[in-house]
Amino acid sequence: MIRLKEAPELEGLLGYQVQLAWLKLDNNARDVLAPFDISPARLTALVMVRDNPGCGQTTLGRALSINRSSAMKLVNALEGRGWVERQAGRDLRSNGLYLTAAGEQAIAAMIDALRESEDQLVQPLSHDELNQLLMLLAKFRRGPPRPARVARTG
Repeated sequence: MIRLKEAPELEGLLGYQVQLAWLKLDNNARDVLAPFDISPARLTALVMVRDNPGCGQTTLGRALSINRSSAMKLVNALEGRGWVERQAGRDLRSNGLYLTAAGEQAIAAMIDALRESEDQLVQPLSHDELNQLLMLLAKFRRGPPRPARVARTG
């Protein structure tokens, strides 16, 4: 396989490096999850339902940055697999989403498979380097600290 030379201007750009890392991790995740017949996005949705029992389909869609129609298709697919169930929601017009026991087992197996695979991908990093990378990425995602509110007097 021919490997193309990378432009030095791009090597120092965070977005470029993150994109390349994401592509490598996403391709790996898709390969690992293929035997489960699920995408990384659907696994993310399953975990969100697990961690937010009773959340609505619309709320889940917003969290995943997908429209209502896509959220409905996603939930229908997860429900069809027996991993998620709809139950009465906060009002008569909505349903809450809940993970089933089968969904819980599926998540555990998929996360185990992803961890095993990622362990191989991160072998070039020491344990401390990996922890530092994860910490820095989390810090970057949170963004700059919010300015403190100034109390009004008077």
